[in-house]
Amino acid sequence: MTRGWGLIEAFREVLPGWAPELFAYVTQLGDVWFLFVVGALCYWFNDDRERFAFVLAVTLGALALTLALKEFFALPRPNEALRIVDASGYGFPSGHAIGSTVFWGILALAVDRWNRGIRIAGAAGIVTLVIMSRIIIGVHFAIDVIVGVAVGLAYLAFVVKGLRWRPTPAFALAVVIALTAVLLALQPPTTEHGMLDAVAAFGGTVGALLLWREVGPPDGSVTPIAGAAGIVALGALSYVGLELSLPLVAVFAVNAVVQAGVVAYPRIAGQ
Repeated sequence: MTRGWGLIEAFREVLPGWAPELFAYVTQLGDVWFLFVVGALCYWFNDDRERFAFVLAVTLGALALTLALKEFFALPRPNEALRIVDASGYGFPSGHAIGSTVFWGILALAVDRWNRGIRIAGAAGIVTLVIMSRIIIGVHFAIDVIVGVAVGLAYLAFVVKGLRWRPTPAFALAVVIALTAVLLALQPPTTEHGMLDAVAAFGGTVGALLLWREVGPPDGSVTPIAGAAGIVALGALSYVGLELSLPLVAVFAVNAVVQAGVVAYPRIAGQ
């Protein structure tokens, strides 16, 4: 319990009773599903598809990095009595902290609207809300989110400076990290949830890399109706790959198709 420094209890004492329930919704700003919906829409509706493909690749890599680190450290979440929502898997580092730091950070750098300082401040504000929410709803200790933000910033700096907005090496890096997560998930203590997520991430990164190498920046425009249809279709397929009891080979294949579909969708919709 020393990882938390008593912050969960402290927040509960000073906040009104309705606040934890509110933060259960705020935390979705860092949920994987929300990040990928926003990322896919930005990619589909932006003319600079190569730049926003990099955003997708970096986000996939951040998810894979989270899974690899969780499996490596294998540290538990706070006691169930402190949680107000269900949460599975290991707690350290916080995936929401890593994912929101990387996604909202890279998005602030990628878009060309408003002042850059305003974009970065907005991203920092969202990340702050997300990491606070993880403590307030009792699913992470304080050190989990602090280290998560630090890891996210380090990863973000590495990919931006080292890969220079090139999608292919960014997708390839995500594949390598996801494969590492799978190998770590094979080591004891092995959990079914950890292996499922790692295989799903590996499939998604492989599918995205192969399609990007095949089609490059895809031609074709996406209308709002087509965009909504694409989100629903790919979201439903992703649900099948993650929530139904499928063999791991099928989990890999379904998630490969989902992320390949995200990359190729502008061409599909254009046809």
